[in-house]
Amino acid sequence: MESIQFRKATAWLIPTVLFTIALFACKKSGSADTDMGLTGDPVIDNLTEAIEATPNDPSLYLKRSEIFYERKAYDQAVQDLARVMKLDSTNLKAHHLLADVYLDSYQSALALQTMQRAAMLYPDSINTKLKLSEFQLILKQYDGALSTLADIMKIHPGDPEALFMLGMVYRDQGKTDLAIGAFQSAVERNPEMSEAWVILGDLMDRTHNPLAIQYFDNAIRVAPNNVAAWHAKAYFLQNNDKIDEALKIYRHIHTLDPQYPEAYLNAGILLMYRDSLDTAMKELNILNGIDPANPAAWFYKGKIYHLKGDKVQAKSAYEQALRLDPNYDQAKDGLQELESGQ
Repeated sequence: MESIQFRKATAWLIPTVLFTIALFACKKSGSADTDMGLTGDPVIDNLTEAIEATPNDPSLYLKRSEIFYERKAYDQAVQDLARVMKLDSTNLKAHHLLADVYLDSYQSALALQTMQRAAMLYPDSINTKLKLSEFQLILKQYDGALSTLADIMKIHPGDPEALFMLGMVYRDQGKTDLAIGAFQSAVERNPEMSEAWVILGDLMDRTHNPLAIQYFDNAIRVAPNNVAAWHAKAYFLQNNDKIDEALKIYRHIHTLDPQYPEAYLNAGILLMYRDSLDTAMKELNILNGIDPANPAAWFYKGKIYHLKGDKVQAKSAYEQALRLDPNYDQAKDGLQELESGQ
């Protein structure tokens, strides 16, 4: 069988942070940081009016920054968080949110600096250190992450969340055996960690350990509505030639989350190779409705049209896949096959 595209389920200086957020806060002089004007968003505008009435209440700026963050208005969120820290420089929630804003706005260095400062302000906060280790992992600062997790273990030996993060670091480093050991220790201390069970199943699968299926089942047992756990099990089954069982799970995922795109794609591909072309097309049509910019959906629709002998529709679908992803080599190959009359 040709290659197919099944989708698998998912030292800077600290003072720089304060200097950077000050730049946002000082765009205008005087009380300008409290006067953002009306936006037409009633939630934000109500908070703005409350801020104008009580300009020294940090909780109001924090609430408004949360809304700006949800709306992806990152500059405005940073400006409000700067005001929070001016009024309450040790506000831990503001530090955590500021780090998230920086990370989501592609300013990862500032995000890390913010969490480093938070950890310095609150050295006994396990949640803060866990978040710091997560950011260090994202930036592939493995030694820093391991050091942070070691600090957590000193405060709370055997903390399952820290063990989970330790497994994540080892997995990212390619140290599979150490990662498995860390995740197993995590679920021993907290058997309800569905994500850890899923990752363990995946790692076992990579090492061709037949116990993988038991780990996926454990993930589903502790979280029956966890779509990622069901998807991981289905993916394992299809890769072990248990297609009917995999398709049954994908249909179950459709009921759990009708908007989950990977289940439609994988089911469509499996049905296509089972020669259930019309049923496969239905799956891909649903995927088109959920995610019209998904090039794989269009490519496999092209394959189905090609198999049914409809070269005009096949060409159109391949071309649409390439419009969405000009580097989609399989779609290019599909067009070449059509042109060569294959």
